[in-house]
Amino acid sequence: MSSLPTDPPAPTPDEEPVPAEHELARVAVPARVRRAPKYGAFIVAGALVGAVVAVLLTVLLGGGDATSDVASGQGFISFLDGQGAVRTVMGVTGAVVGGFVGGGLAVLADRRSRDPLG
Repeated sequence: MSSLPTDPPAPTPDEEPVPAEHELARVAVPARVRRAPKYGAFIVAGALVGAVVAVLLTVLLGGGDATSDVASGQGFISFLDGQGAVRTVMGVTGAVVGGFVGGGLAVLADRRSRDPLG
C-alpha cells in the first residue's frame, strides 16, 4: 500500500470543532493574573520570626537581675521557674506579635496585587 495523505477525522457529534484563529481573537477578553499571597504562610513565618527574635533578645539582654521574683522562681507561674519562664513568655508574646505583623504584611501584599482600576 502507498501512504496517501488522509483527511483529519471528522468530529464526532459529542465534540465541537476547534474555532478558527480569527474567531478566538474576536471573543477573547484580556485578563491579568492576580497573585494573591497565602495568608497562612505569612502568619506562620511572622510567628516563627517573632518567637526567634524574642527569645534571642531575652537571652542576649536578660539574665543579669536575679533579685526579681520571676528570675528567682517565685513568680506567678510557679511551674516555669527562673529564666525559662521569661524566655517562654517572651517567645509566645513574640510569636503572637509576629503573627499579627505577618498577617498585616499579607494584607498589604494582597492590596498591592490588585488592579488599581478594579
